[in-house]
Amino acid sequence: MKIGARTFKTGLAVALSLMLPPFLGIPQGSILAGIAAVFAMQPTPKRQWAQVRNRILGNTIGGIVAVVFTLLFGSHYLIVGFASAILIAILHQLKFDNVIGNAVVTLIVISFTTGDSFIIAAAFRVLATILGVIIGTLVNTLMYRPRYEEKLFHLVDYTASEIMKWIRASVRKNTQFIILKKDLRFIQSEIKRMENYMTMMREESTITLSKAKKIRRLRRMAVYRQLIRTTKAAFDLAQTLHNTENVFNHFSPDLRLLIRERLEVLLSGHEQILLKFNGRVDPEGVNFIAYKSSLRKEFMSAFFNEAKMESYMHDDYGESNAVIHIMSDILTYEENLILLNRLVTSYRHYDWSKSEEIENIQNIEQ
Repeated sequence: MKIGARTFKTGLAVALSLMLPPFLGIPQGSILAGIAAVFAMQPTPKRQWAQVRNRILGNTIGGIVAVVFTLLFGSHYLIVGFASAILIAILHQLKFDNVIGNAVVTLIVISFTTGDSFIIAAAFRVLATILGVIIGTLVNTLMYRPRYEEKLFHLVDYTASEIMKWIRASVRKNTQFIILKKDLRFIQSEIKRMENYMTMMREESTITLSKAKKIRRLRRMAVYRQLIRTTKAAFDLAQTLHNTENVFNHFSPDLRLLIRERLEVLLSGHEQILLKFNGRVDPEGVNFIAYKSSLRKEFMSAFFNEAKMESYMHDDYGESNAVIHIMSDILTYEENLILLNRLVTSYRHYDWSKSEEIENIQNIEQ
């Protein structure tokens, strides 16, 4: 069992939220404060502070609705249910959908509060909820800030390596259809996780104080966007080789050899670009386009000749189209690699520093 930073922060925020209200004279508000602290935890500082206003307003509105309905109609179960529906409608109209859960919890607790000083007790419970939101926000913002860039780099590096293994195995006819199909589904889920980390990084970049640092950060993010696009292009190629396995296996030995040689150049270039981005290869390194460039024309001609072969033209153009799809995905992958190499080279020359090198590969998140 592993307790991560986010889990630890949530537990600490709940503990503080349960502990502080009695010291502030709100003995009955601890539970609401603890619940609010859990709801307040957000993955990025931008989302965190954006939620503070919404949660404070949402819980205040929930407290007001609870007081009004309880004073006018009592706290019967049907009344509380109707009041909850009204509160949800109000918050939805105000576009506070993400605070509905916490606000409804506040309404229910206040509605069943007993005692002579009902309004004062309700006010204390709303304050306790606000206190929980503030505690959760402070703990989440000040402690163990998430390192989304490190997670993204490791995920890109790991996923790209897995795709490359399958591409190399596919062009050598060493894959098992069912196993590859399962692994490609997993890789697709990892690409979605990359996009999620990229969104987190984008949100974090908006809170950079220095304009120069913000520009530098945005340039680094441009490289990461292309890293993800290139990984997707490699995945599309692996997917196409998997789907057209039967057609590929019937290519002539010479064409299969050309494909293997061309892909080996591209895959090696991809590996070297990842190393260059992380400072492990010289900025002027990785000239995979120039390497064996004379063979590229032969590679293209062989593909077009294969697509036009009479053996593909009997009943439909399915197999001929498969040839075009394979060539198209190889060229798309190549184009993305060329752009990525150009971006990484420029970044290493003008924006990179030794402090940005990511070393703790053993901490890669699976």
